[in-house]
Amino acid sequence: MALPEKHLKTEKFDIRMSAEEQALIKQAAKISRTTPTSFIRNQAVVAAESVIHEQTRFVLTDEQWKTLDAAFAQPPRVLPNLQKKLAESDAWDEE
Repeated sequence: MALPEKHLKTEKFDIRMSAEEQALIKQAAKISRTTPTSFIRNQAVVAAESVIHEQTRFVLTDEQWKTLDAAFAQPPRVLPNLQKKLAESDAWDEE
């Protein structure tokens, strides 16, 4: 979901690039019938949304969901070593 144009023009973001990179972006912007700034902004937003989506969402098949749901439905296991450690006081508990 691209952000509305009016919300993107309040901050400045400077980047340095080689002459070759700049020429490539200008050519792509011209082909896309937009300005280099708009081209960079639009492509950066698309790339950022993609990274965020890939890192914050995952898709399960029906079978995978049933397996996960069954695991969540199980009662919690008691882990004796963890229970013992949590019952002990630490140095910061005594302050």
